[in-house]
Amino acid sequence: MNNSPLRLRSPKVMAETDLLNEFEDFGVTPSPKVLEKCLELLDKYGVTPETFVNCWLGFSTTKLNGEGPSLETLIMFDKDVLSKESFAKTRVKNEPQSDSPVIYNVTTLSQLAEDDELLGCYGTPARKVKKFFSKCTSSVGAKRSTNGLEGTPQNKRLAGLGQAYPVHSPSVFSPSTPGTTSKFSTRNNAGEVVAKYPAGEVTIDWTRSNERWEPKIQLHGTPETKLTSKYNYMFSRLRDKYDVLEEHINNMGALIAEKMKIEDFVSNNDLNSDTFHTIGRICCDATSGSRLNTSSLLLEGTRDISSGKSVPLDVSHLKEFSFFPGQVVAVQGSNPTGNKILATAITTPPVIPVFKTDVSLQGPLNMMVACGPFTPSDDLEFAPLVELIQQINSIRPHVVILMGPFVDAKNKKVESGELDYTYQEQFEMVMKELQTKISNSVQVCIVPSWRDVHHRTVYPSPPFQHENYKMPNFHFFPDPCVLNVDGIFIALTSTDILFHLSKEEIAVAPPGSDRLGRLVSHLFCQQSFYPLNPPAEEMSVDLEHADDYCKLNFTPHLLLVPSDLRFFIKNIHGCVAINTERAVKGISGGTYARLQITGEGSSVQIKAEVLRI
Repeated sequence: MNNSPLRLRSPKVMAETDLLNEFEDFGVTPSPKVLEKCLELLDKYGVTPETFVNCWLGFSTTKLNGEGPSLETLIMFDKDVLSKESFAKTRVKNEPQSDSPVIYNVTTLSQLAEDDELLGCYGTPARKVKKFFSKCTSSVGAKRSTNGLEGTPQNKRLAGLGQAYPVHSPSVFSPSTPGTTSKFSTRNNAGEVVAKYPAGEVTIDWTRSNERWEPKIQLHGTPETKLTSKYNYMFSRLRDKYDVLEEHINNMGALIAEKMKIEDFVSNNDLNSDTFHTIGRICCDATSGSRLNTSSLLLEGTRDISSGKSVPLDVSHLKEFSFFPGQVVAVQGSNPTGNKILATAITTPPVIPVFKTDVSLQGPLNMMVACGPFTPSDDLEFAPLVELIQQINSIRPHVVILMGPFVDAKNKKVESGELDYTYQEQFEMVMKELQTKISNSVQVCIVPSWRDVHHRTVYPSPPFQHENYKMPNFHFFPDPCVLNVDGIFIALTSTDILFHLSKEEIAVAPPGSDRLGRLVSHLFCQQSFYPLNPPAEEMSVDLEHADDYCKLNFTPHLLLVPSDLRFFIKNIHGCVAINTERAVKGISGGTYARLQITGEGSSVQIKAEVLRI
């Protein structure tokens, strides 16, 4: 028996560990001297590691083109951000670390926006593009940069809980100037494997097997649930939208009741000092703030059970919880005054097991997956796309899935209107490049994004109209969709639902819990590709069509959820979930994924890795 005394970590060591973890979420590894300087600033201003990294990313994105911290830039950061009076008024005191639950949240987005210089990162003029797909080796790029931030160093959404959390956001960069050396073409980490599944030294043979085998790719679903053409959107009546939400609560409530083995739920607003169970969806009390927090939690009941009323939710007695607007939950608790539910337990809908099917693969199925944008944010030369095509042709996978945006509405050239072609012509050039350069033996799946400027800016997004570029090995699907590839079910969406959820979710979870895995789990529990309601401000969601085409009412073998959050490959409820990140991050090269799937009968094995372009 070991009788040595228990060694406790000092506050400085814990702060150092937390700081490294926060930087790691954004792919940043500070040097020892830089880390020491960061700790010095933490102590000087009394902020949490989350708040510090959060603010640094905003400063780095707006003023340093996303470069990592150094001693010189930290001095600038101290002078321009930390020492400002506006920051001093909003900073959060760093409380002693303990084993108590950790609260995860996004910081508010209003305070730092008061700095006029932050607005300068939007709408920056860009130089005129003269050629498309020209000088690809000299296109603008950068070493892998951190995710950007549009935020504030203070999080007020968890009142009294003393925590702040980083905002993960797309980087915003200034356009390059003529004569700048291309960092993309001189990068030294191309092809680096940054994530593997399963973990460990797993060697994958990417040699294409069975040259004659062409996997059959089908859009899964019934005629009523398969989006195959454009539709009229934003014509819904308010009553129809309410009916959609009501039906979703009732459907999820039936599953929860079966899970809890109870017959009925009771009203959420009846005066009842005894323990009861009620059902509803999480909402935010707008009078308590613009975002969800522990003071603004409401449970909106159904018409049949609770007359559609919303009741405040007191979660102070819960050891763990995770909420976001639109989430359907069952609440166990009491309502001694009739005005507030004192929650003692929360139950979410059950996760449906992985879909069982007969797999008919004729050998290992090799795949590649990438999500746009495919060109740096300040040019339209598409050098990373050309590089990706070379990688596709080098291993010739059976299936390639490319998700938009292809002509990104957030590209600086598009925003400034400095194009030599129409949006549609620009997209057709991209399609021509793909169809003429990718081997005909590769099946290519094209999925749109609501950010494609030439396409319909609505979610769910219909497939691209492809009359002008029909080829037998090119397939066009909607966003979101579920594909059936010889019995392998692949669910995917190009919309960044994980980032949107991370901005709105409030959670108390044990230390070391898997936050990214929890975000993915919300999709399975709520049986939806986009369970957030109201949606992110940048999104236009047609609720009635989303009810038809955005349901995820079974667990697939593979879930593709590209996001601005850090890349990952995880097994969530028996499904392999992959965040490839994006092919381009700002002006630097991003990442993509390679997969090898084998299976026989109902057994499926997946090996995967995420690589840098």
